[in-house]
Amino acid sequence: MTAEEKLLRKVLTAGSAGAKKADLRKELGEIEAALENLVTKGEVFVDKRGSAYYCFHKNHYVQSLLNSDPKFRLTYDMIKSLEESVNSSSKDVARAIESLANNLSNLARLVTEKAEGNAGVLQASAAPRRTMAVTDFKKEFDGALISSASSIGWVELAKIRTDVCSKCGLASDEFYRLVGELTGQYQDKYELSTGGGEGVMVRGLLHGFVRCI
Repeated sequence: MTAEEKLLRKVLTAGSAGAKKADLRKELGEIEAALENLVTKGEVFVDKRGSAYYCFHKNHYVQSLLNSDPKFRLTYDMIKSLEESVNSSSKDVARAIESLANNLSNLARLVTEKAEGNAGVLQASAAPRRTMAVTDFKKEFDGALISSASSIGWVELAKIRTDVCSKCGLASDEFYRLVGELTGQYQDKYELSTGGGEGVMVRGLLHGFVRCI
Protein backbone atom coordinates (compact mmCIF):
# COMPACT_ATOMS: atom_id res chain seq x y z
CA MET A 1 0.00 0.00 0.00
CA THR A 2 1.43 3.39 -0.99
CA ALA A 3 1.86 6.29 1.42
CA GLU A 4 -0.99 8.09 -0.32
CA GLU A 5 -3.32 5.08 0.07
CA LYS A 6 -2.42 4.72 3.75
CA LEU A 7 -3.13 8.40 4.35
CA LEU A 8 -6.46 8.24 2.53
CA ARG A 9 -7.50 5.18 4.55
CA LYS A 10 -6.67 6.91 7.86
CA VAL A 11 -8.63 9.99 6.90
CA LEU A 12 -11.60 7.89 5.76
CA THR A 13 -11.77 5.91 9.02
CA ALA A 14 -11.79 9.15 11.02
CA GLY A 15 -15.32 9.86 9.74
CA SER A 16 -17.00 13.26 10.10
CA ALA A 17 -14.84 14.09 13.14
CA GLY A 18 -11.82 14.35 10.85
CA ALA A 19 -8.21 13.32 11.39
CA LYS A 20 -5.89 15.83 13.05
CA LYS A 21 -3.06 16.62 10.66
CA ALA A 22 -0.46 16.60 13.44
CA ASP A 23 -1.54 13.12 14.56
CA LEU A 24 -1.34 11.84 10.98
CA ARG A 25 2.19 13.19 10.68
CA LYS A 26 3.19 11.50 13.95
CA GLU A 27 1.78 8.15 12.81
CA LEU A 28 2.71 8.16 9.12
CA GLY A 29 5.73 10.44 8.98
CA GLU A 30 6.10 12.94 6.17
CA ILE A 31 2.63 13.34 4.58
CA GLU A 32 2.76 16.73 2.85
CA ALA A 33 3.29 15.45 -0.71
CA ALA A 34 0.68 12.69 -0.43
CA LEU A 35 -1.80 15.05 1.24
CA GLU A 36 -1.32 17.69 -1.44
CA ASN A 37 -2.05 15.09 -4.15
CA LEU A 38 -5.22 13.93 -2.38
CA VAL A 39 -6.42 17.51 -1.95
CA THR A 40 -5.76 18.23 -5.63
CA LYS A 41 -7.79 15.14 -6.62
CA GLY A 42 -10.67 16.23 -4.38
CA GLU A 43 -10.39 13.10 -2.23
CA VAL A 44 -9.48 14.95 0.97
CA PHE A 45 -10.33 18.39 2.40
CA VAL A 46 -8.22 20.22 4.95
CA ASP A 47 -9.94 22.62 7.33
CA LYS A 48 -8.71 24.62 10.31
CA ARG A 49 -10.71 23.97 13.46
CA GLY A 50 -9.58 26.12 16.35
CA SER A 51 -5.78 26.17 16.34
CA ALA A 52 -5.33 22.84 14.56
CA TYR A 53 -5.75 21.55 11.01
CA TYR A 54 -8.00 18.55 10.34
CA CYS A 55 -8.27 16.31 7.29
CA PHE A 56 -11.68 15.07 6.06
CA HIS A 57 -12.53 12.48 3.46
CA LYS A 58 -14.81 13.80 0.70
CA ASN A 59 -17.61 11.45 1.89
CA HIS A 60 -17.60 13.03 5.36
CA TYR A 61 -16.68 16.67 4.80
CA VAL A 62 -20.23 17.98 4.27
CA GLN A 63 -21.45 16.21 7.41
CA SER A 64 -18.53 17.69 9.38
CA LEU A 65 -19.59 21.18 8.27
CA LEU A 66 -23.20 20.48 9.22
CA ASN A 67 -22.03 19.42 12.67
CA SER A 68 -19.69 22.37 13.28
CA ASP A 69 -20.95 25.36 11.28
CA PRO A 70 -24.49 26.68 12.04
CA LYS A 71 -24.40 29.09 9.07
CA PHE A 72 -23.50 26.28 6.71
CA ARG A 73 -26.30 24.11 8.16
CA LEU A 74 -28.81 26.94 7.62
CA THR A 75 -27.66 27.46 4.03
CA TYR A 76 -27.73 23.71 3.37
CA ASP A 77 -31.27 23.38 4.76
CA MET A 78 -32.45 26.29 2.60
CA ILE A 79 -30.96 24.69 -0.51
CA LYS A 80 -32.59 21.33 0.31
CA SER A 81 -35.95 23.06 0.85
CA LEU A 82 -35.61 24.87 -2.48
CA GLU A 83 -34.69 21.58 -4.18
CA GLU A 84 -37.78 19.87 -2.76
CA SER A 85 -39.95 22.79 -3.88
CA VAL A 86 -38.52 22.62 -7.42
CA ASN A 87 -39.07 18.85 -7.53
CA SER A 88 -42.68 19.31 -6.42
CA SER A 89 -43.24 22.01 -9.07
CA SER A 90 -41.68 19.76 -11.70
CA LYS A 91 -44.18 17.02 -10.84
CA ASP A 92 -47.07 19.52 -11.20
CA VAL A 93 -45.73 20.60 -14.59
CA ALA A 94 -45.38 16.96 -15.66
CA ARG A 95 -49.00 16.28 -14.69
CA ALA A 96 -50.16 19.37 -16.62
CA ILE A 97 -48.20 18.26 -19.69
CA GLU A 98 -49.69 14.76 -19.43
CA SER A 99 -53.21 16.23 -19.22
CA LEU A 100 -52.51 18.45 -22.24
CA ALA A 101 -51.16 15.47 -24.17
CA ASN A 102 -54.34 13.50 -23.41
CA ASN A 103 -56.51 16.39 -24.60
CA LEU A 104 -54.47 16.70 -27.80
CA SER A 105 -54.84 12.96 -28.35
CA ASN A 106 -58.61 13.19 -27.93
CA LEU A 107 -58.72 16.19 -30.28
CA ALA A 108 -56.71 14.29 -32.91
CA ARG A 109 -59.11 11.35 -32.61
CA LEU A 110 -62.10 13.67 -33.02
CA VAL A 111 -60.57 15.33 -36.09
CA THR A 112 -59.89 11.91 -37.62
CA GLU A 113 -63.47 10.77 -36.99
CA LYS A 114 -64.82 13.96 -38.53
CA ALA A 115 -62.58 13.54 -41.57
CA GLU A 116 -63.78 9.95 -42.01
CA GLY A 117 -67.39 11.09 -41.60
CA ASN A 118 -66.95 13.80 -44.22
CA ALA A 119 -65.38 11.28 -46.60
CA GLY A 120 -68.38 9.02 -46.12
CA VAL A 121 -70.76 11.87 -46.95
CA LEU A 122 -68.86 12.66 -50.16
CA GLN A 123 -68.91 9.01 -51.24
CA ALA A 124 -72.65 8.74 -50.63
CA SER A 125 -73.50 11.83 -52.67
CA ALA A 126 -76.91 10.38 -53.56
CA ALA A 127 -77.95 10.58 -49.94
CA PRO A 128 -78.50 14.24 -48.86
CA ARG A 129 -77.07 15.42 -45.53
CA ARG A 130 -79.62 15.05 -42.75
CA THR A 131 -80.09 17.86 -40.24
CA MET A 132 -82.66 18.90 -37.65
CA ALA A 133 -83.99 22.02 -36.03
CA VAL A 134 -82.55 22.59 -32.56
CA THR A 135 -86.01 22.34 -30.99
CA ASP A 136 -86.59 18.90 -32.57
CA PHE A 137 -83.06 17.79 -31.69
CA LYS A 138 -83.64 18.86 -28.07
CA LYS A 139 -86.55 16.43 -27.72
CA GLU A 140 -84.51 13.49 -28.99
CA PHE A 141 -81.43 14.53 -27.01
CA ASP A 142 -83.36 14.93 -23.76
CA GLY A 143 -85.05 11.57 -24.20
CA ALA A 144 -81.72 9.78 -24.72
CA LEU A 145 -80.11 11.70 -21.85
CA ILE A 146 -82.85 10.85 -19.37
CA SER A 147 -82.93 7.17 -20.31
CA SER A 148 -79.15 6.86 -20.03
CA ALA A 149 -78.44 9.04 -16.98
CA SER A 150 -76.38 7.46 -14.18
CA SER A 151 -77.04 7.87 -10.49
CA ILE A 152 -75.03 11.12 -10.50
CA GLY A 153 -76.57 12.33 -13.74
CA TRP A 154 -73.52 12.28 -16.01
CA VAL A 155 -73.81 10.58 -19.39
CA GLU A 156 -71.13 10.09 -22.02
CA LEU A 157 -71.99 12.05 -25.16
CA ALA A 158 -70.79 9.12 -27.27
CA LYS A 159 -73.66 6.97 -25.92
CA ILE A 160 -76.26 9.65 -26.63
CA ARG A 161 -74.79 10.12 -30.11
CA THR A 162 -75.20 6.42 -30.85
CA ASP A 163 -78.87 6.48 -29.81
CA VAL A 164 -79.84 9.76 -31.48
CA CYS A 165 -77.89 9.27 -34.71
CA SER A 166 -79.31 5.76 -35.12
CA LYS A 167 -82.85 7.00 -34.58
CA CYS A 168 -82.64 10.24 -36.55
CA GLY A 169 -80.08 9.37 -39.23
CA LEU A 170 -77.64 12.11 -38.24
CA ALA A 171 -73.91 12.07 -38.96
CA SER A 172 -71.56 12.34 -35.96
CA ASP A 173 -70.29 15.80 -36.83
CA GLU A 174 -73.85 17.08 -37.29
CA PHE A 175 -74.81 15.60 -33.92
CA TYR A 176 -71.98 17.44 -32.15
CA ARG A 177 -72.75 20.65 -34.03
CA LEU A 178 -76.30 20.45 -32.71
CA VAL A 179 -75.04 19.60 -29.21
CA GLY A 180 -72.85 22.71 -29.23
CA GLU A 181 -75.77 24.85 -30.42
CA LEU A 182 -78.17 23.26 -27.91
CA THR A 183 -75.92 23.63 -24.87
CA GLY A 184 -75.08 27.17 -25.93
CA GLN A 185 -78.75 28.20 -26.15
CA TYR A 186 -79.78 26.40 -22.95
CA GLN A 187 -76.79 26.97 -20.66
CA ASP A 188 -79.10 26.86 -17.64
CA LYS A 189 -80.34 23.36 -18.60
CA TYR A 190 -77.15 21.44 -19.38
CA GLU A 191 -73.68 21.09 -17.88
CA LEU A 192 -70.71 19.72 -19.84
CA SER A 193 -67.61 18.06 -18.36
CA THR A 194 -64.19 17.27 -19.78
CA GLY A 195 -63.15 13.70 -20.58
CA GLY A 196 -64.35 10.93 -22.83
CA GLY A 197 -63.12 9.83 -26.21
CA GLU A 198 -65.26 12.29 -28.21
CA GLY A 199 -67.37 15.35 -27.58
CA VAL A 200 -67.56 19.09 -28.20
CA MET A 201 -64.69 21.55 -27.85
CA VAL A 202 -65.18 24.25 -25.20
CA ARG A 203 -62.37 26.77 -24.60
CA GLY A 204 -59.87 24.43 -26.24
CA LEU A 205 -60.78 21.34 -24.18
CA LEU A 206 -62.72 18.27 -25.23
CA HIS A 207 -65.95 17.87 -23.24
CA GLY A 208 -67.37 14.35 -23.54
CA PHE A 209 -69.90 14.19 -20.67
CA VAL A 210 -73.20 15.97 -20.08
CA ARG A 211 -75.93 16.14 -17.46
CA CYS A 212 -79.13 18.07 -16.85
CA ILE A 213 -78.88 20.82 -14.25
